[in-house]
Order: sequence, then structure tokens, then C-alpha cells
Amino acid sequence: MRVVPTRLLSALAVAAGFLLAAHQPAAAGDRAAAYPDKLVRLLVPFPAGGAVDVVARALAARLSEQWKQPVIVDNKPGASGAIAAAELARAPKDGYTLMAGVGANTSILKVMKPNLPFDPIGGIAPVSLVATFPSILVVRADLPAANFAELVALVKAEPGKYTFASSGVGSPLHLSGELFKIATGTDILHVPFTGSAPAVAALLGGHVDMSFDTMPSIWSNVEGGKLRALGVVSAEPTPAAPELPPLAKGLPEFDVTAWEGIVAPAGTPDAIVARIAADIRKVASDPGFVKTMLDVGAVIVTDTPAEFSDFIKRDHAKWQKVIGAAGIAIE
Repeated sequence: MRVVPTRLLSALAVAAGFLLAAHQPAAAGDRAAAYPDKLVRLLVPFPAGGAVDVVARALAARLSEQWKQPVIVDNKPGASGAIAAAELARAPKDGYTLMAGVGANTSILKVMKPNLPFDPIGGIAPVSLVATFPSILVVRADLPAANFAELVALVKAEPGKYTFASSGVGSPLHLSGELFKIATGTDILHVPFTGSAPAVAALLGGHVDMSFDTMPSIWSNVEGGKLRALGVVSAEPTPAAPELPPLAKGLPEFDVTAWEGIVAPAGTPDAIVARIAADIRKVASDPGFVKTMLDVGAVIVTDTPAEFSDFIKRDHAKWQKVIGAAGIAIE
């Protein structure tokens, strides 16, 4: 039997160790430090031109500059945000596919579509909030209602005649209308669209009577006199339009604030999630970005991944109650 010298065995063991290490995946910290080293895709659950898309594109442009890599916005509208959410669920868990998370495709979607093949909340890794938007009640410019009280009187006089547009069944804009009906004891017909932009187009065309939308989507039309804003759907005025009366001041249950954040697929390494969150905070601290957002009615709000996760869970609990009270059909 041939005996291999001890020194040779030691050398072979060291060499094997180096080869094994060379074939091991990079440590999470190393991957985070190198992230991103290629294109990043940001899914948006609505068509181009709406509030969520406006914020997503502004953020993507700033992150592209910071990362020296392209961040491409990929609009995936439809099914109340489920199409974008399903694509995120199928994406690799590496941080190179992200999604603009909103109530429609996370907390509300989990209530409205409980039988989906993926979990809209458990299947995501929350990264950070980015912005909140006050919902604005707007009506056609020729609708004979100059203020909120006149609108309520108008729709009460003819139940079922008047219509409101939304970005889809179960969206925050739809639920704003349902809250309006509950709070005022009125009956208006919901007309859903595939996103905020087509809903606004229908309102401008006179095909619907009113909408509960966010400032980035509708404010230019209000300023241009094409739509009339009757108030902000919150308990306090918004700094973006302090002249608008807060409608929830007299109707506490009529309080809706839309939000947008960034989420990744569940299982994305914590170090990469933390890296993206930190870089979003850098963008949010830029005065130019803050001004851009304020100009379109968005208020910058950032937090940690853990805080954002808790926020989404609270939002889910709130809308679960609203959807039950409104008797909205769950698919």
C-alpha cells in the first residue's frame, strides 16, 4: 500500500478548501456591497401617468443616478394590482425586480382576493415607504355642486343617478367612494377603470361625475379649470393644497390617505433590502426630489423595512373592516 506523505495531504486539503470557497455563493454582505451591478426593474401596478407611476419614475431616475445602473419602470396594470404582484412573486429573490407597493396590490388585495396563488403580504419583503398622497374629491367642472354640502344634496336627491370613477375594484380610490356612501348615506354608482389615468380621462370626457383621486393624477386639471376640487379626504388640510377643506373633519370615518412604497420578493437577502432602503432615504433627503414630489401633491415619508412591514399590516386590518362594512364582493 502506498503511503501519501502527511505534508502532501495537508497541501491537498488546503487546495480543496480554496476550490470549495471559490464555488460558494458570495456572502450576503458582499452581495449587498456589489448591488446593483446590472439593470433593476421596478414594477408599477397601474398605467403610466397616474400618481403611483409619477412617483415611481421620479424615484427610479434618482436611484439610477445613485447606483450608476438603469432602473427601468415596467407598468403592469390590471386586476386591482394582482398582475404586478403575481410577477413580483415569480421574480428571483435578488433585489433586481422591485415593485411599487400600494394598498391596492398589498393590504387590500389580500382582503379582496384571498384565493390568489401567492400571498400579497407574506410574499413580499417590505423595503420602505416613499410617499403619501391625500385623496381629493373632484367633480366634473359642469356638475352643479360648488362645494361638498351641495354635492351631498345633489346625489341624495336622485339616488343611483350619479357615478364615481376609480382605478379598479378594491383600489383605495374605489374604497374612498364606498366610505363616502357610508358616511353620507348616499347611493352613487361605481365605475372601475384599469388605472387612475383612464379614470381621469373618463371624468374629463364627462362620462362619469366624480372621483376620489390623488393630487399627482388630477391637480393639473383642477388648476386648469377642467375639474373642480371640493375637498381633501382627510381630517387635516394637506400642505400641497391648504385651501382645500378637510372633509373628514365633520365625518371622522371619511379619512383616506393613499401611500406608495417599495417592496421586493419575500426571501430577498436582508442586507440587500437594507441597502435599497438606505438608498431610498438618501433620495428622500434630496431637497430637489422633495420639491418635485410636493409639486405633484405627494408628501415624502420613509421608514425602515420593519416599520414598513408593520404599516402594511395595520393598513390591511383597516381596509378589512371597510370592505366588510361596505359589503364589497370578495373574489
